[in-house]
Amino acid sequence: MATSFSSGVFSLKNVSLTAVKVFKAGSQAAGKQEFARAITYYTTALACEGTDEIFKARTHEYRGQCHWLMGQFAEAEADYRAALTVSSEQNQIARARVRLGELADFRGDYETAVSLYQQALSEGMQTSNLLVIGRAHRGLGILNRKKGNTDQAVAELTQALAVFREAGEAREQARVFTSLGRTRHARGEYQFALSSHNEALTILESLHDQWRMVQVLNDIGECHQALYDIETARVYHERALSLANHYESHLIKPEVLRNLGVDLVELGDVNIGMVYLEEALESARCFGNREQEALALYHLARAYLCVGNMEQAREVVVALQEAAEDINADRFRALGLFVQGELCYQEDRQEEAVVALNAAALAAQTAVDRGVLWKLHATMSHVVSTESIASVHRMIAAEFIRQTAEPLQDAHLKHGFVHAPPVVAILQAVGIEPDEL
Repeated sequence: MATSFSSGVFSLKNVSLTAVKVFKAGSQAAGKQEFARAITYYTTALACEGTDEIFKARTHEYRGQCHWLMGQFAEAEADYRAALTVSSEQNQIARARVRLGELADFRGDYETAVSLYQQALSEGMQTSNLLVIGRAHRGLGILNRKKGNTDQAVAELTQALAVFREAGEAREQARVFTSLGRTRHARGEYQFALSSHNEALTILESLHDQWRMVQVLNDIGECHQALYDIETARVYHERALSLANHYESHLIKPEVLRNLGVDLVELGDVNIGMVYLEEALESARCFGNREQEALALYHLARAYLCVGNMEQAREVVVALQEAAEDINADRFRALGLFVQGELCYQEDRQEEAVVALNAAALAAQTAVDRGVLWKLHATMSHVVSTESIASVHRMIAAEFIRQTAEPLQDAHLKHGFVHAPPVVAILQAVGIEPDEL
């Protein structure tokens, strides 16, 4: 007797009927995203007599995934490690290893994650395990994006998508589309990002996967946010937060809270926006998500600068730079130096501002999206004292704006972006009319 689930096929012929019954109940509960109930069923299944090693390993893996989705990382890691060691079956070992890679990535331990993904990929190739191969490629793609290697990220994710299409794994395809969308966003290719996110949303809606829909809605809103379509962004983020609360998608809430905070700050509700940003920071720290902690700190520092609270801004900048060094990624170093430069400029420390912003530009070359790059160069054009150098920075900012605007197919989005006051200021300074783009 064999059973097929979305995460693979394995034999139940040596498993007692009682254990099989409870295991299937756990899988059904997980499919309905009732993760606490699923954990209870899987725990009961593990306690049953008349089971074999592969059954125990797979049950640990599935229970670990439920713990992961509930933000219970210590429990998830314990289950994944049990799944890695309880069975000598190579396929199962590779499956558990790739899950541990996802956990290391989430915690910001990128080097460990790379090692785990590469080993899992090798093991998956040896056994022709499409799920492991696809998940490993996806994981490596995500890590390349976070390190600024977006060309390699797209290559890895494209391979993952092809593998999951061959395997007929719809949910895994949706996860790759989400990762592709985030990678396109990181390149400032917002039209492509939106297309990928909408592909993911279509699949997830058909699967009634509300948990992952929260993430996609958040990401779509973030694309609109980057293009100054803030009201639309707010609608998406409020819907994402409502679903996250309803379905207890706590793991994704730091991202949603951060984006909603940014929306509100942009709309002028700075104090309320800062409340959301503070909550996002607290939530990210609670989950040990260093990446989301750093992003919350970056936007919180900018919000404090917006209201002229320099003392709080300084504290947050220091915390952001410490987080950037812990994560060891140029993307976050660039963000920390950028906001440090803005702080120095507002405090009339112009020389220090120039040093910080130049360092930010160096770190940002391949590590941040065009949306940050043009703003960085726009800021530098105000800070430097030599007009010829300021002019160069304005030209660079305008070129990044052009690269962002021209691919946009949505006329409303394009018009809103090129006519946003910060964008217009740069374009007009270099003699470009917004409607020429």
